[in-house]
Amino acid sequence: MEREKASESPSSSTSSTIQKKSKPLFKEEWSKIYLGELVIKSFYFPTAAKKRIATSTIKGIYYRKQDFIPTIGDVEHWGMKTSPCWWACDFQRKWRVNAPDADRKGTAYYNVVVDCGESTMKGFTTANLRELRSVLRKECRPDLVVKEGFPW
Repeated sequence: MEREKASESPSSSTSSTIQKKSKPLFKEEWSKIYLGELVIKSFYFPTAAKKRIATSTIKGIYYRKQDFIPTIGDVEHWGMKTSPCWWACDFQRKWRVNAPDADRKGTAYYNVVVDCGESTMKGFTTANLRELRSVLRKECRPDLVVKEGFPW
């Protein structure tokens, strides 16, 4: 009985993993990156549950600047239509204008597509593409493809 209790108590390596995971390496409104994990917020319809992706499974990161009235079918506010990508919820995705004075901070918004080698890719928004790419390059496989433009 005591052995079972001892084996159930968290080891120091488990608690250090939990502690490391509690501090994201990257964090913004639409996503977070932890050691070994990308979390996309408001992904699943209709619950808006998060999508968790092991960074070791990511084969490609593709991005494109958000534009008012994008190419039809490439991006969605939430869900999927004609592209092979499921988009996390962002009801402003098709309405932002990325002019230098688009907002007071001069923020540039991007649509990001994650390819894990599955038939459906995962899409979300970022307002900090440079940092997102930098962190994912460190967390993902060495042969990670990072490219402007979508793969379809």
